Amino acid sequence: MCVILVCPENVRPKPAVLYACHEANPHGAGVAWREGGRVRWQKNLSAGEVMTLTRKLEGEVVIHFRWASVGGVDPRLCHPFPVTPKSTVGLSGMAETVLFHNGTWCDYREALERLETHRKEPLPGGPLSDTRAAALVVHTTGPDVLQRLPGRWVWMNAAETLLFGPWEEWRGMQVSNSHFVPRLRAAEARRKTTPRSDHRPRTQATLFAR
Repeated sequence: MCVILVCPENVRPKPAVLYACHEANPHGAGVAWREGGRVRWQKNLSAGEVMTLTRKLEGEVVIHFRWASVGGVDPRLCHPFPVTPKSTVGLSGMAETVLFHNGTWCDYREALERLETHRKEPLPGGPLSDTRAAALVVHTTGPDVLQRLPGRWVWMNAAETLLFGPWEEWRGMQVSNSHFVPRLRAAEARRKTTPRSDHRPRTQATLFAR
């Protein structure tokens, strides 16, 4: 299913939220933020790495936790993808624009076949998913095409962040779904009822102890 958190400046998800998102979508996380007039991204991150990174960043950040519904479990297929002619699959980088997705686009191969007839160069190699395919399409058509594609999308450049599809406002953030919330509530309930013998910081294992 995946989940995307669009976090305004000065709003950051608490650690328990990140761990709940990761537990529900364990196939790798990615983060994008603005830097130097462009968008920088890192991906294939753990929940703890997301927490450490986002606490250092200023301004709006977008966080994605992946469930590998298309393309298999591959670090290179974590989001976001740069909206470029090749939509490279590096685990970090900078671009004018990046794209995130929550959902499944089943017809992406047919769209790529149509796109290839209009390109002056062959489609890039490497692992492919519906979101990487969408980044290639959007580079040619512009972001308005996302209004016709299934799921929830984030198109982010240095000037603005555009959201497509139905979104929810939750704790000051825009979230693409709230399927992680039951896991969060269960962890919070366990934390309230579990006696603690010391004051050490709670770890991921403590938050989700069975």
